[in-house]
Amino acid sequence: MPDNVGEMFYYGETPWHKKGTQLPQPATAKEAIKAGRLEWSVRLLPIQTTESPPRRITRRVAVVRDDLKPGNPNAVLGVVYPHFRPLQNAEAVEVFDALLGHGQRVYHTGGYLGNGEVIWLLAKLPASITVAANDVVEPYMLFTNSHDGTIAIDFRLTTVRVVCQNTLALAMRGEQSSHIFKRAHKISAETLKVEGEKFYQFCVRTSADLENKFRAMHSLPFGHDQLAGLVADLLPLPRPPARLQSDAVRKQYETRVQKITEVRKGIATVFAEGCNNDLRIPPAEQTLWGALNAVTAFVDHKQEISGDRYAHILFGSGATLKQKAYELALAQLQ
Repeated sequence: MPDNVGEMFYYGETPWHKKGTQLPQPATAKEAIKAGRLEWSVRLLPIQTTESPPRRITRRVAVVRDDLKPGNPNAVLGVVYPHFRPLQNAEAVEVFDALLGHGQRVYHTGGYLGNGEVIWLLAKLPASITVAANDVVEPYMLFTNSHDGTIAIDFRLTTVRVVCQNTLALAMRGEQSSHIFKRAHKISAETLKVEGEKFYQFCVRTSADLENKFRAMHSLPFGHDQLAGLVADLLPLPRPPARLQSDAVRKQYETRVQKITEVRKGIATVFAEGCNNDLRIPPAEQTLWGALNAVTAFVDHKQEISGDRYAHILFGSGATLKQKAYELALAQLQ
């Protein structure tokens, strides 16, 4: 995954990296394409070796931005299999808008990473979730797509806790599916629109149920010792290497243990002390809801990462960690 924000727009809070175009109001689909600098398409080009004479590579093709000259190294976004079907930015926005935008101002952020390898759009769903007095969670639909084949065409329900801007991208579990809506890059835009509509309706129903789950978590006392147990399940330590293994293997084990221990301590610190960042997030309430938000706040605002934090928290390894924390929190309610 590319490690930086190329272009983006946002409505509301300024992102941590201070990049992007701030909008005075949410964008329509047409405005989102323009503000996110997504007014370009890609095409597939054959690849050949540099030897003399050159030899055609038949099992791979290059994905190239049409608005950049072929000689520009930034024009090549990735190398993929020949059956890869690019979902053009205009197609992607049209599909997403057909599901929930319908020409309205619902897009709060969007853009692309790197040189355009990954694009995303975040759109607000109609109803808010009230967990408690002065604790509101806003539901969004997040769309991501890649032009380099690293990410499938992906829709997911994402929530933002207003008081601290914590995000939680949820892998929705329904009667027919146990994963996030993902489709390979060989699906047509029309088929994607039909299948995406079903998933959108499912997310609308499920977001209403989230209010009950979040309120139940808010009502369940959860202290520091219980948090330690949850974090141990969230971030288990690796098994020690055998005595006969090399010094390099043992060093890797020790480094891994140290990193996990530091993350555990970081989450516990956020739970006890909050985050002294621009949002000045206070210590978490000693409830299961507070414990879950200690994890999300740590990932979103405190965790040291390599690469782009925006990608990390929305659809990278940080999003995966928060999803696991949510599932462990749900298990506490049973």
